[in-house]
Amino acid sequence: MTRAFRLQVVLDVAQRRLDASTRELQRLRDQWTEAQGKLDQLGAYRTEYSAHLQARLAVGLSSHQLNDYRVFMGKLAQAIEAQGEELARRRLAWEEEHTRWLRLRQRHEALLVLAQRHRITEAADEARREQKQQNEFALRRVAKPPDAR
Repeated sequence: MTRAFRLQVVLDVAQRRLDASTRELQRLRDQWTEAQGKLDQLGAYRTEYSAHLQARLAVGLSSHQLNDYRVFMGKLAQAIEAQGEELARRRLAWEEEHTRWLRLRQRHEALLVLAQRHRITEAADEARREQKQQNEFALRRVAKPPDAR
């Protein structure tokens, strides 16, 4: 009879932790990608409004309108800076979780190796037991005297 892998509970916990970390890593990657998209969108707005300002300057613009454009472009620059900081925070959170995920995966793989070694050892032990039983059976058949009829 084969023995159970004594670290099976630890292996199961390691698998659950790795699965949870994988999901968290994907969630953080999605947030990072979303933050990058917002930064790209803000950059596109800045390019669009800058071009629009240049076109308006070519045909003439009142000082009040020019001031409004400058205020708006300043706020847009602040939004871009804030989004850049948010992007950096999201990237850092992903990198930290990725490091954690790597550690969890390494531990899980080590436990899988131990489980595989256990299965191999148990299979070899079972094969030896079966061979021993067959040898004993064969010896009993040879040792029995033939039926006298």
